[in-house]
Parts: sequence; C-alpha cells; structure tokens
Amino acid sequence: MKDKPQIINNVHGATLIGAGLASYLLNEKRPTTALIPALAGGSLLLMSKGIEKGNQKLAHVAVGVTGLLLAQTSRMFLQAAIPDTETEAKFDSETLNRRKLMFGLMSTTGIAAMATYIAGFIDKRREKNR
Repeated sequence: MKDKPQIINNVHGATLIGAGLASYLLNEKRPTTALIPALAGGSLLLMSKGIEKGNQKLAHVAVGVTGLLLAQTSRMFLQAAIPDTETEAKFDSETLNRRKLMFGLMSTTGIAAMATYIAGFIDKRREKNR
C-alpha cells in the first residue's frame, strides 16, 4: 500500500467528506464548521492524481492537510470519548456517541493515511541513498 499512497488518500478523503456531510446533516443547528472535513476531503481527492503521478509538492501538501486534520479530529474524538463536565453539559449522550463515531472514523483513516505517507517517504529516501 505504501507504494500507492493515492489509494489511502482517496479512502481518507471520502471518509472526511462522508463524515463531514453526515455531521452537518444530522445536526439540527447545521454548523458550518462540520463542513471543514468535507472540504478538506474534497481537496485531498483533487490531489490524488498528482500524488499518483509522483508530484512531491502535492504529496507534502496532502501530508500537511492530513496531519492537521488528524490532530484536530483526534482531539475532538478524545473530548467526546472522555468528556469533562463542560462537554457533558453541552452535549447529550446521543450527540456524544455520534461525535465519537464521526471523529473516530476520521481519526482512524487519518492515522492509516499518515502511516502510509511516512512509510512511502522512508522507502523513497532509502532508495535514493542506495
């Protein structure tokens, strides 16, 4: 898989789009911040062709976007999974469970994508040094 990072990039991008749209549509308040993952996922999907063709700049941008989103989705997942009193007061249990699911999915695919990107970068460095 590390020799085809565009595959995990597509999976992660599609997950971000799906989770972002679902979060937006399932919330009666329709928070526009729920669309951030969907927009980022769309941008990752647009980068896939360039990544497949070996464009290093696009690959690095994809890693940066993925890393930033992974940090945020992991934080949000932990906030829902281990809520403090403020979070418990703000969200009911159904909302907390939905947040755990959505942020957990986005974090899981983000971890897989980062691992794939990093493994690919390490392999390319080893090949270059041979």
